[in-house]
Amino acid sequence: MEEIRLILERHEQEIIHLEEEITDLKEVQREIKSMNETLVELATELKHTNEHLSRHETKIESMESLPRARLQQIITAIIAAIAGGIISVIIGGKI
Repeated sequence: MEEIRLILERHEQEIIHLEEEITDLKEVQREIKSMNETLVELATELKHTNEHLSRHETKIESMESLPRARLQQIITAIIAAIAGGIISVIIGGKI
């Protein structure tokens, strides 16, 4: 009878120990869940930041192309004016 009591006591101690481990694991599980939620939030914020950055890059590229296009227009106007002047001199010289 004493042996059965000892075995039961040992089993009871093991059950207590296992319950403590389960409690610890539940807390770890809660922390992991919280970390996963935080990672999802960070990933979402990173996605929005990348989209915002992409929009800014597009705007910068368009702003950088404006002076280039304006310079091209000025060069074209100068060439047209010079060509017009040369044609006027040629026509004026013949008349």
